[in-house]
Amino acid sequence: MKRAFLFVAALSVILWSCKDVEPEQPVASTAEVKVSFHALWDDQPFVMQQVYMDDFGNRLRADKLMNYIAFVTLVAEDGSETQLKDFMLVDFSENNEITATLPKGKYTQMKFGIGVPRDYNKDQDPAQYPSSSPLSVAGSQGMFWVWNTGYIFAKFEGKCDTTGTEGTELLTPIAIHAGDDISYREFASAPFVLDLNTGAKAVNINLHIDQIFSPVNGNDVDLAQDAITHTSTNAQLAADFMDNYLAALTVDL
Repeated sequence: MKRAFLFVAALSVILWSCKDVEPEQPVASTAEVKVSFHALWDDQPFVMQQVYMDDFGNRLRADKLMNYIAFVTLVAEDGSETQLKDFMLVDFSENNEITATLPKGKYTQMKFGIGVPRDYNKDQDPAQYPSSSPLSVAGSQGMFWVWNTGYIFAKFEGKCDTTGTEGTELLTPIAIHAGDDISYREFASAPFVLDLNTGAKAVNINLHIDQIFSPVNGNDVDLAQDAITHTSTNAQLAADFMDNYLAALTVDL
């Protein structure tokens, strides 16, 4: 009788122990990354339709600031590349974010194009794309030259006052429309360490608007002298704007 009791007790312990053992949960092999695009002026958030003074004493206001981004890519430490997005139309009057799920690991660089690559630009019909695409008729939001059969890569529209006098009405138009294949630029960030092994991460792409007009390296854009281009009408201003735009980009983790 005693042996039977001990057997039953032992069996109960075994069954109770087995009941409490939870199956091992699979370890996640991926992590989420969010990439956000921001406009800054003197390292502070740039506000559309707010008046700023540049280094030349021009008071300016941006009413529209948009540009295409192509093939947003993260480079892993082994050199492999993962594309997060094919095309994106960045409108700095709105939030601009990309959220993607990537294999865990360490990533060391961000790459993307500014504009629309040659193979997607000239002699293309926006109607071939679904309306959800930024290259479509609706998605391009006016960033397509019908007369030039190509996309506008970057657009800065607004008004300025070149006297620099506070309170003076902003009457001089700004219309910088940079496009055509010669305007395409490729951005590659300085090396960084984005460790997705530890979970979700955020990447901030910052465009320093003040540096577009007065770059650290590049040609100055003085709105008192040059404020309008449709690329073919003022190729130098379009080139300077795109070069300065490229140089004005930074990445923060």
